[in-house]
Amino acid sequence: MVNKKKIFLIILGLLAMGNLWTISGIKVYAEETTIPGYHEYIVTENESIDHWYGIAKGTYLKEGICGIKDAGKGKVSVSGTTFAHVVCDAVRVSVHLDESSDGGKSFGQIGSYYFSRENASSCYGNKTDISVTSGWYYMARGGHSATKGSDTEMTTTQSRALKCS
Repeated sequence: MVNKKKIFLIILGLLAMGNLWTISGIKVYAEETTIPGYHEYIVTENESIDHWYGIAKGTYLKEGICGIKDAGKGKVSVSGTTFAHVVCDAVRVSVHLDESSDGGKSFGQIGSYYFSRENASSCYGNKTDISVTSGWYYMARGGHSATKGSDTEMTTTQSRALKCS
């Protein structure tokens, strides 16, 4: 009788361990992927733009653009756009405004702006007439993502620094 009890407990223990191994083998299929690409920078006297082009393996994310423009008299405007290859559940762009008081050596974030569209293949957003300090340097950083189902593809952009008039 004692041997049967021991055998029963051993089998029960093995079954419990087998269940734990099975549970630990469950995979989560939600995935965030950073897509490789290249950047094209456009800089003029009063505007700076970073245009990112996806080049490989991107199923959804196609392009991302962020920019900053000197609007004159202590004002700037920032904008961002995200393009997807297909209609996605959500397409997003965030634009972050950074400033530098030390001639562009170091920057600190002073503003963030978020834009999103559902069931779309692109998203655009801008913020105009942001008050800034004349003579300081400013730049825009963009975050771009396209989500379809449980897959999210993303990238970032960053304009060159621009001295505000």
